Parts: sequence; C-alpha cells; structure tokens
Amino acid sequence: MTQVALAGQPNCGKSTIFNMLAGVNQHVANYPGVTVDKKTATLKHGGRTFTLVDLPGTYSFSTYSLEERVAKSFLLEENTDVIVNVVDASNLRRNLYLTFQLLELGKPVVLVLNMMDVAERRELEIDVGKLSEMLNIRVVTAVGAKRKGKQELLEAIAAAAREKLVQPFRIDYEELETYIARLERQISSESKLSRRWLAIKALEGDDVVLDRVSIDRASIEDLTAQIHALHDIDVDQMIAGLRYAGADLVYHKCVKEKPGQSETLTSRVDRIVLNRWLAFPILGLVIFLVYQLAIVWGYKLTDHTWPLLAAVRNQIFSLLPDARFIEVPLLTDFGIWMTNSVLALLNYIPIFIILFILIAILEDIGYMPRMAFILDRIFRRYGLHGQSTLPLVLGGAFVGGCAVPGVMATKGIADERARLATILTVPYMNCLAKVPFYTLLLGAFFKPDMALMMFFISTVTLFIAMIVARTLTLTVLRNRETAPFVMELPTYHLPTLKGVLLRAMQRVWLYIKKVVTIVVAVAVVLFVLLQYPGVAPEKMAQFRAEADTALADFSALAESTAYASHLDEPHKIHTLLNLYESYRTGRLLATSETAVAELDQRYEEKHPQLFPLLRPADPEARQLNRALRNLSNVSRSLQMQIKNEKISNSYLGTFGRALEPLTRHAGFDWRINVAFLSSFAARESAVATLGSIYEQGRTDASPEAVMAQDGTYTPLHAASMILFMILTPPCIATMVVVKLQTGSYRWMLFAIAFPVTLGILLSILLFSLGVHYGWSGLELMRNFYIAVALLALGLGLIKTKQSGWQVGKTH
Repeated sequence: MTQVALAGQPNCGKSTIFNMLAGVNQHVANYPGVTVDKKTATLKHGGRTFTLVDLPGTYSFSTYSLEERVAKSFLLEENTDVIVNVVDASNLRRNLYLTFQLLELGKPVVLVLNMMDVAERRELEIDVGKLSEMLNIRVVTAVGAKRKGKQELLEAIAAAAREKLVQPFRIDYEELETYIARLERQISSESKLSRRWLAIKALEGDDVVLDRVSIDRASIEDLTAQIHALHDIDVDQMIAGLRYAGADLVYHKCVKEKPGQSETLTSRVDRIVLNRWLAFPILGLVIFLVYQLAIVWGYKLTDHTWPLLAAVRNQIFSLLPDARFIEVPLLTDFGIWMTNSVLALLNYIPIFIILFILIAILEDIGYMPRMAFILDRIFRRYGLHGQSTLPLVLGGAFVGGCAVPGVMATKGIADERARLATILTVPYMNCLAKVPFYTLLLGAFFKPDMALMMFFISTVTLFIAMIVARTLTLTVLRNRETAPFVMELPTYHLPTLKGVLLRAMQRVWLYIKKVVTIVVAVAVVLFVLLQYPGVAPEKMAQFRAEADTALADFSALAESTAYASHLDEPHKIHTLLNLYESYRTGRLLATSETAVAELDQRYEEKHPQLFPLLRPADPEARQLNRALRNLSNVSRSLQMQIKNEKISNSYLGTFGRALEPLTRHAGFDWRINVAFLSSFAARESAVATLGSIYEQGRTDASPEAVMAQDGTYTPLHAASMILFMILTPPCIATMVVVKLQTGSYRWMLFAIAFPVTLGILLSILLFSLGVHYGWSGLELMRNFYIAVALLALGLGLIKTKQSGWQVGKTH
C-alpha cells in the first residue's frame, strides 16, 4: 500500500483536491493527542492501493501553530511514499516557499497547480513544462472544484511512487553549507527523510527536529552565535531569504503576467468588504444571518423534527414495563431517563446541519479569514483573536445560541492562548437552553420589567466574556503559546455543493459519535444520583396506603356496574388505567377526525371489553370513566410526590442540602441547589426540576404563578438566581466538547470550577449588598451591569506588550 500525503498552504484548495480524489470514502479522526482533524481515504488506481492523508494546512514547517507541528510530526514519524503539494496557481510565488521545504524532505513530490481557472481569469500564463523542468518533479494542472485533473493527478502519483529518488532537491545556502554538512555528520537518526533537511531544521533551532536527532538546543545556540559572529548573518533569516529568492526566480521564469492587468474581482470586493467604514456593518450582517439561519430557523425546524423523535420515544416507552398505579419499575424509569437524555441531544441536529453548512460555505468563499482580520485588533485587547467572533456568536452572544457548536468552532483558531481563552469564555454566552429558566423567573418576578431585564441579560454576557478572557490570559494562560497573526487573504471563489455537504456531514457525524456516546455514560451516573437511596420505607408505606384507598374506592364502584367482571382483580384495574393513559396520549397526538376514528378502531379491536370505558356511551360507563379520570389524577399526583421525595432523599438532593449553608447567603435553598445541580446534564433540566419540585399537585397554575405565590422568594432572590445562571458552568455536552477541544480533563474541570466559584461569590456578594441596601431585583441587575461594563472597558484600555516592534522616541 502506498501512502500519499497531501500538503499545502491554507486556502489553496487542498481539501477540494482531497475530496476530488477520495469522494465519500473518507475517514475523519484526530491526530494522536491533539484536536486537529485527520482525514484519510483509501483508493485504488492502476492495480495499486493508495492511502491518502490530508495534512493540516500550513505556510511552512515552523512551530508557530499546532497545525504546523502536526504536519511536521506526521512527515517525521510516518513512512510517506509520495507527497502531493497542492498550490494555488493564482498565487504561485508565495506557495513555492512551502514547496521548497517539501522538496528538501527527500521524498517524491507531485505539484498540483490548483485553481487554474482563477489563474486564467487573471491572465497568468504558467509554463508548466518549464516549472516541472526547474523543480524536476511532475506538475499537474487542476480545478478541484470542477473535478478537472483527477486522472492526470492519479497517473502522476502512481508514476512518482514507482520511482526511486536518487538525488533530492537542494538549495545552496552559501556560507551555511559548511555548518549544515557538519550537522549532517552528527545526525545518526534512522529517519526516512533527508538527513540534509534534518540538519537544516536543526540549524534553524526546530525543537521537534532537535528532539528527533538528539542534538541539544544549547549547542545549536552556540553554533548560531558563532555563525553570527563570523559572518554577521542570522541563520533563520538567511535560510528564509534564500528560499524566497528561489521562489521569486522560479516564478519569473515560469509565469508571465499580462502588462496592465485590470483589477481582480477579489480586489474589487475587498475594497467594500474590508473598507474601514463598511467592514463592521457587513460583518454584523453576516453574523446575524448565520445566527438567524442556523439558530433561529434551525430551532424552528426542530418543531418539525421533534414529532418524529417523539414518535420514536413513544415507541420505546411502549416497550418498557407498565407501571402498576404508583409502582413504576426501575427499568421503566431508567429507560425514560436515557431516552429523554439522548433525544434531547439529537433534537439539535437540524441546527448543527445548517450551522456546519454555513460555516463550510463561508470557508470556501474565503470570508472566514477576512472576518478574523477585521476583528483581530479589538479582540487582541482582551486576549482573544479575530477568529473568536464566530464561536462567541454561535455560543449565544445575542441569546439563543448553543455552547456546543460554539466551542467546536474554536478549532480553526491558530493562536493556542486565544483558542483556550475562547473555549473557556464561550460557555458564558446565553445558550438557548438557559432561556426557559430566564423566562420562568422573569415571568414570576419581573413581569413589568421583562424587556429591560432581558436586555441586561443578553448584553452583560459579552462584557463578562471579555473580562474573563482578559483575566485568564493575564494569569493562568499567560505562558501559553501564541502565534503571530499570519493570514493570507485568499481569492474569493464559489463553493461546491458536494464539498460543502461532505464537510458539514463529517462534522455532524463527529458530533453524534463523540458527544452522544459520552453523554449517555454521564446520564447513567446522574440517574443513579437522583434515584438512590430512594424513598424511606415509612413514607412509601404512607403512599401505598393512599393508593390502596383510591383503588378500593374505584373497585367498589366498579362492582355495582355491568363491567364488574372485567375489573374484579387489581391487575385488571392497572391494565385499564395504563390503557386510559396511552389512549389519552393518542388522542392528543391525533390531529384530525380521521386519525381519531382510526385510533378508536384500533383500541376497540384490541381491547373490545375495556374500550367502552374509554369512549363511554351508557350512564354506567360514563360514571366509571369519570372515576377512572380521578383515579388517573391520584396516580399522577402520588407518582409526582414519590418523585419529589426521591429527589429530596437522593444523593444529589442530599448534596443540595449540604450546600445550603453556603448558598443561602446567595438566596438559594436546597431546592434551587438541586435544580442547578441537575441542570449540569442539560440547562432545561433546571426548569424541569423546579417544575417538578413546585408542582405539588397544583396542576391548575403555571410554574411562574406557583413560584410567585410560594412566598419563599422575592425579586431579589430571582435576580441572584439569574446572575448565577449567567455565570454558571455549561452543561455536560459542552463540557465534553471542551474536553475534546482542549484534549485535557484538567481544562474541563477548570471550566466547571472557575465559573461555579465566580458565580457563587458574585451571587453572595450582590445578594448581600441587595439585602443590606434594600435593593430590588431590578436594581441589583442594573448595578451589576454598570459595574461589569465599566470593568470591561477599563481592562480594554490596558496595553499589552507589543510582540513586533515599537517606534522610537525623540526629545
């Protein structure tokens, strides 16, 4: 099997060429130990099997970015037979810098001049034969987006794989040649790469190569200092300069530019898109459209997909053992919990599909690098990066996003410190799952001021994210590696439908495969924590006594009717009750008279003796139907009480009570603690848990009304809860993605502990100040908002050390 590595600079169309060659036979995974995607594919040509590996896009083999390190490590460690170097034909001169480094590796190289259509539109005449002759390699022209050049490329790869490279490409490094030769003699590595290339990288002080060839950095530093003293040259600058000079020479020999070329379409578009006055409004419009299409419209799409999932859920529920009045089998409880956990996650799939399609389109068009370019200057003040924009928006910068795709979108940020800071700040955005919690409390305690409170909530998170990012990059992330902001703005070009869909589906599949499996495991743990040790025997005996009384009353009534023979055993009554519940659910889902008629026919055929009690036609049946409805209400009420008792006595409930001595200073009692703890699985769980706790049989009032009438809490308590929810750590799904993106459980735990600590301390502080000064809930939020906004602006004014150069001063 022949291993072929595809290498090239970002935005050269490398993925398009990979897709053209591989089709759908792709496998996506991560490179070992890092979160960089590794795409591989296997294909056959001319009786030979090839394994294609799509290396991360890289401008060089330096160590500035994770992608560059990954690509270099792969070539060092893997036995690559052929390297396919994809270059942008319309921007050949800059691409040749990487080409020279690939040629120096000592492996057969095939050069692909991609985007030839763009080069032709720019009226660039490329002498392919001359280029092939000067570099002594095969050169193939292609238009990956139109699948042009596939056959020629496969033939070139096969031919290159058959040949044996006798003398590798060589650049004359002039005064450095003596030192390169000396290092070559020192290297005893068994690497299949050129020893000369290893020596050059060692002389450049490349840590990855130095480790590989067992040369210590101190000796290299002594050597470069000696070279500088003798020849007055800087090694790395001289090597880079000679490569650029070579690239320039090759370009001028092989490419003819038409004199008086007209302005390109890309230049004309950039004059508008990157205009200092129009750039931000256009960027805002693009972000709004992504947000509107993916989050808002995608969420509406779930209205249509949820019934399908609900049908699946009901089908699964129908397979679970039936309840016996108040006795719900553990298997049934577990099945319901797990099904709801998984389906809640799958419900977001439509959002992700739209989102990843839009991201792929923006990437293919060439707007993503421009978005980073526009915002980089502002975000740099807070330790973030221009490429942090999209993750923050997707996370819910305007209320209603989702932290999971937001964190996943950080993958493209090259600066590790900014990437980590973005990952750790995205969860502060207002994800869609937090909205029900806000709505519940605002409806209960802030009805006249709902709009103003929602404005505070939706905008204060941006200030918080900036403050947290600035704080982290000045402290725990201070020593993290940063990368210079090197970005080449690519040519605008139309995306291909196949390429966009393929990439979107790959990302969706990764989400399903990696997240769902882990969430299922966590859901099992949460189920145990909420179920055990269960209801005390004495309390359970009390519930059973109430249940027996209700069943006895119904049985007594049934005995005096013509239906007595069908209800003379407890299990028959249980069967009737379960039948009543399933029939009622079926009626709620039936949307037409025809559907109702079909439902009736189905139940009548299957349960001819009991169906008259579901659709009563005679006085005795109507009397039993009313009693059956009351019995169902008693069953539901007792099951709810048992559920609440389980929550109260559960390990999680006990933990909530244990936290009460601390959290009561923030205005939280154990019930609020349990709601927040359960929301770690999913934010919606906070509302569900509160609803469950407060329901207490009062089913005629809304949850907002029940909370407001409970009398335990005031608007000040509610504001403190909202404040904690704003700062609270993300749900388990987001934590899993944080782990996947950082590759570290330590960062995942930090992402939980830091916001919890910050949230509880600020809630305690502000709640205590509110009690002391007699603030209302609205005043607490207003004062908090002003303080946070001023702090964010102040931190933005602190200058950071300039990484490049500073102008001189004169007196």
